[in-house]
Amino acid sequence: MAQRRNGMEYPILAMGLVVVGGIIALLGTLLLPDLGVALATINGYAGPAGQFALSIIAAVVVFISGFALYTKHLTRTHIWSVVALIFSIIGLANAGNFILPLIGFAIALVGSILGITFNGEATS
Repeated sequence: MAQRRNGMEYPILAMGLVVVGGIIALLGTLLLPDLGVALATINGYAGPAGQFALSIIAAVVVFISGFALYTKHLTRTHIWSVVALIFSIIGLANAGNFILPLIGFAIALVGSILGITFNGEATS
């Protein structure tokens, strides 16, 4: 689904999915039930704390790349879609057994694939 504005088309569906997926993944990562354990292990042990930090970084990058999809250059749209795809995969790998980050990163993954396949032409 594309929106035409000022003679240009924008991948609105891809942008929306990536942004919503990034928000869900970020909220799901921040609301982990063992957040206290993850924060307490920062001193010297990078196991759960490293996984927690990497998930937050991935969610923030996915969220920012969703807004970056709204550009007039098709090449930049594809580049930011690939960035969102890579960090969605990283986030999926680090989400563990927590369902909310998994859902968020999966939604962002679908949106990034839609952004990669966006060709800028009207499909109506």
